Amino acid sequence: MSNISAMIGWMSDRLGKVTYSMTNRLGPNSYDCSSAVYNALIAGGFLKAGSMGNTETLFNDLERNGWQQVQPDANGNYPAKKGDIFIWGTRGQTLGAAGHTGIFIDDSDQIIHCNYGFNGITVNDHDYIWNLNGQPAITIYRFKGEQTEKPATEQNKPDSSNGGNNMYTYIKRLPNGRDEIWFVNGTTRMYLPTGKHVEEANALIKRYGGTTDQVRYNYDNYGLKMIESSTKEIKF
Repeated sequence: MSNISAMIGWMSDRLGKVTYSMTNRLGPNSYDCSSAVYNALIAGGFLKAGSMGNTETLFNDLERNGWQQVQPDANGNYPAKKGDIFIWGTRGQTLGAAGHTGIFIDDSDQIIHCNYGFNGITVNDHDYIWNLNGQPAITIYRFKGEQTEKPATEQNKPDSSNGGNNMYTYIKRLPNGRDEIWFVNGTTRMYLPTGKHVEEANALIKRYGGTTDQVRYNYDNYGLKMIESSTKEIKF
């Protein structure tokens, strides 16, 4: 029987342990947004084993298997709940980077998704990430069939060790005296241009049990050069 917690548990088990790739999207070491959701749906018993598709086929596959669209309220907001699945992009135009999908893990807009920005499966605030990506069209689905809902087991809870990956922020002092704050997630690093970006990164670090203490490096510091040589710069 279908189970929301088992679906979310598949994603949670891989928090910080896999990377994002549209080329090598079938696992077990990397996925893209839609292949991760398909695997989660299979784990939850909502789709048959071996099912696979993309953000575009996900619309039909959900509708054929007991999922219905959630309608916005009078203010245009979507009352998302735990287990709901979102798809960004206009139906018929969501292939590749034009679309995105993930799963709500609570009733407070927290989502779990495999994404390029953090190079893997992460938990984020939906509206914050949605705004960062230009507020694309959104469709939300909710399962209306019969299911068994059991509390998530310890095995299905996020792994605070982050799979052994380093996750931290640091300050880079530029030659002109200006400071930049950077976020390292495993083998990738990204510049955090605003306080909101820093807040989101720190929330992610705390979620995985890390420290938000920052080290300041001068632009020509050897330690900084080692960080930059061993990580790949990416952008949101």
